[in-house]
Amino acid sequence: MLIVELFVSIDWGVHRGLSSLFTKEVLLVTSFTQIGLVTSTFGLAKAVTNLGLGVLSDKIGRKPAIILGLILSGLGGAMIALSMTYNDMLIGTALIGVGQGSSFVGIMVSINEVVKSNRRGLAMGLFELIAYGGSSLGSAIGGYIAFAQGLRSPFFGIVIVSLVGAIVSFFTVTETREVKKTEEKSPSLDIHESYSTALKRSIPLYIAGFSSKIMDSLTVSFLPLYLAALNMNIAEITAITSAFTLSWALSQPLTGYISDKLGRKKIVLIGLASTAVCVLPYTLTDNFILMLVFSLVLGFSAALFYTPLIAIVGDISPPSLRGTLIGSYRFFRDMGYFAGPIILGIVADTYGILHSFYVTSLVLLITTAVVYVALRGTITANA
Repeated sequence: MLIVELFVSIDWGVHRGLSSLFTKEVLLVTSFTQIGLVTSTFGLAKAVTNLGLGVLSDKIGRKPAIILGLILSGLGGAMIALSMTYNDMLIGTALIGVGQGSSFVGIMVSINEVVKSNRRGLAMGLFELIAYGGSSLGSAIGGYIAFAQGLRSPFFGIVIVSLVGAIVSFFTVTETREVKKTEEKSPSLDIHESYSTALKRSIPLYIAGFSSKIMDSLTVSFLPLYLAALNMNIAEITAITSAFTLSWALSQPLTGYISDKLGRKKIVLIGLASTAVCVLPYTLTDNFILMLVFSLVLGFSAALFYTPLIAIVGDISPPSLRGTLIGSYRFFRDMGYFAGPIILGIVADTYGILHSFYVTSLVLLITTAVVYVALRGTITANA
């Protein structure tokens, strides 16, 4: 399943890395609002699909959701590669968003169902490592192809990668919906609790997931603009933003493993609080080396809460509703990726770009307080 996830993530990386440039250079769109709407379209389509396909996968199975997602991603790539208008770009982007949501939900739920609860944090860490590592790989490969053959070619590449991924999925992925597992009971975890009870326990997780994508929006959309305003060149800006993604990706198996050993809630709280602090030093210096260090530290801090959050969702989900609850969590999390650029953009336009950092820090601090008060932690067998 991690190998299949790599194909899905490469598709995501090509679109994430090149969609804005494609919109500007190929379709000749000059409005930053319209260019930003491409990212928001992806986020919204993926968020809604997370919710719907999470529920549907409980009915039809995880494997069909994975394969369907890869097919839709391929269709979206073809739509963009052949696009002649801005509307074509939006439709293609929406198809890729739907495809990504479907495949990622299917893979994430499957992994949750085949690992023991005291290894779920590590498993989700590996999932996120492949997701963001594959995305970085897709962006790099797509950039090289675009440089050599033009900006349309990488999106034809999405078609090929999706087709190969769908074939591999069909022949190698095992359906996990009916897998019967022994899940440990503890005073803090009852796998037979009702959907309504599990949903209530998930509310602080939804808030934390939403906030995580506010932070991600800051680093993807506004940190590069801030660094450019400091007269840094493209190489320096890319190094600083890539350092964050690399640190985030590589740290998540470790932080997931730590949460398996020490319990989820305390790691989430440390991560949220430290991330709230770590976004602020960017505003205090224009030194490239310091910025690079800040990005590495921010990536590790974000990993402390990002992986354990989804592990908690797996912990508290009744097996028959796991797809529904994981899809619901991913819906609220990715809605932050839709809303984040809009909220922070309004703040930056009204008060200046530095205030987008301050607002992100404030959101994370408030979320820390909410999680501390409202989240009931889960305890693994080794905790």
